[in-house]
Amino acid sequence: MVTKLLSLLISVTVLSAWTIRFKMSSIFRGGGAENMVEEFQLYGLDSSIMIIVGITKVILSILLLLGAFKFQSLLKPSAGIMALFMIGAVYFHLNAGDGLVPTIPSASMLISCLLILFLKSNPTVKSTSN
Repeated sequence: MVTKLLSLLISVTVLSAWTIRFKMSSIFRGGGAENMVEEFQLYGLDSSIMIIVGITKVILSILLLLGAFKFQSLLKPSAGIMALFMIGAVYFHLNAGDGLVPTIPSASMLISCLLILFLKSNPTVKSTSN
């Protein structure tokens, strides 16, 4: 049950950021950026990198949902790859001096991904993680 909730939380957050909130400003945007394009520019990343990251994160979010609710074999790989992207996001936020508030979403999703990996890999807590 915990892994399903974490997968849902991660997926909804990522899908929201990369679709509905893509062009919106937010307190969680780094460096005072007004949208996703400005945020990636702030970090020195061009639009092609932004597109690759966005498409990959959206696909991983869908795979997380599928893994949590239908095909469990997708859960660990998608959580692991998403964790790598969140490590990158945390790095860029900290490297740019964004502070705590803009870093909270990516850091909390990183922790959530790692928790999914732990719960799905540890047989002693496996029965409570479904």
